[in-house]
Amino acid sequence: MQKNLEWWARAVSIVASHPVLVSRRITYDVQRMISDKLSSVGYYSYPHRIIFLAGMAMSATTWMKNLLARVPGYYTRPMPMPYDVDYNQDICDSAFSLLPKHGYTLFKTHLNPKPENLDCLFRNGVDKVLITYRDLRDVAIARYYRLIEFPKAKDAFDFVDYRVLGKEKAMDHSIEQVASEYTWWISEWKTIAKCDSGRYHFTKFEDLKKDTMGEFKKVLNFYGIELSDKEIGNIVEQARGRGSMKKNIIESSILPWGYAANFRSGKIGNWKDEFTAKQITKCKELLGPSLIEIGYEKDFNW
Repeated sequence: MQKNLEWWARAVSIVASHPVLVSRRITYDVQRMISDKLSSVGYYSYPHRIIFLAGMAMSATTWMKNLLARVPGYYTRPMPMPYDVDYNQDICDSAFSLLPKHGYTLFKTHLNPKPENLDCLFRNGVDKVLITYRDLRDVAIARYYRLIEFPKAKDAFDFVDYRVLGKEKAMDHSIEQVASEYTWWISEWKTIAKCDSGRYHFTKFEDLKKDTMGEFKKVLNFYGIELSDKEIGNIVEQARGRGSMKKNIIESSILPWGYAANFRSGKIGNWKDEFTAKQITKCKELLGPSLIEIGYEKDFNW
């Protein structure tokens, strides 16, 4: 009884504090239900029922998700999974359990390129995978600022308090974590795609930043989605990052998942202003081979 009262008290508080956001959440859910019904009679007809986004963390995955969530007929949905599967960026069949018989779905993940994860995707109707990635040095910067604002839970196995550690040590740690988690990640996705290039599409954060409309068109073409330039332009404008990261993340707890954002500044080459000389040397050692492999550098002279 007490827990029910507390739940209702929180719900009333949220509605009273953020009525516009709550209204958008309700509207989205209703529109999704109507869209699924319309899809059942052929109103929406796309070649692929699922858009599956597997992005490197801090690489505009959320931005790309916000663009695709505005394609008419496509909606994000809950992905019920065991906590450890979700936290470790893996996937299992339960993630697809709430897909409707009719309707179009957008998944946004940071999925690890493991054989068991790919098998799960393909047996659950995923035909194509979209991968976003970014200069690993800027990922380390973005990761640092994200964890300063929003640290992981203290009981998480990988919790480190960057605010206590201090900027230099925390940035060193972020570089090390990016090297450990993401160099193999992007290399493995690239290797997998070589065997079946038509099933995978890569978008670089830097390209999306420089030519959002052009890169978004490439993604739409990859999924066989035809929209007019006017429609695409409107989507690009609606999905443009606004507000601070802190404000966006707080609002994302209320907004529908398709519209939730966590944008920061998203600068290209920000590492040049943030890293010390020692940290650049560390990046050459830990990230250099990967940066050359994925085309960000030609050699170690940077």
